[in-house]
Amino acid sequence: MFQGRNCVSCSSNAGIFNGASLRRSALSLAAVAVLVLGILGFASRAMAADDAAATFKSQCVVCHGADGTGTPTGKSLKVADLTSEAVQKTPNAQLAAVVSDGKNNMPPFKNSLSKEQIDGLVAYVKATFGKKK
Repeated sequence: MFQGRNCVSCSSNAGIFNGASLRRSALSLAAVAVLVLGILGFASRAMAADDAAATFKSQCVVCHGADGTGTPTGKSLKVADLTSEAVQKTPNAQLAAVVSDGKNNMPPFKNSLSKEQIDGLVAYVKATFGKKK
């Protein structure tokens, strides 16, 4: 029902859409968005770690072994022991360059692995074969 230009029947609902209520709704929506993005980020990192583990198993285990110390074949090729202090102290960028470009008997993987996969492998090697705390 209208009285002049104002809706009289809407006057009882005027408090529902006031500024404070809208701000609370916006903050609630923002909190839900942050929570969802956090969950997705965690899931994404977990999937990336799984992908790196699978890539390690398919590309690296033949020479470096499942434990990172090297298989007999790898040792005959003088592969790096991934558990060694020397490897673990090597900066990630330098390890990524070795995986990408190859070194000594290690072949380059830049044509078969993406930069993201190589970076994931480096993180996997550091996390899996580094000193346990």
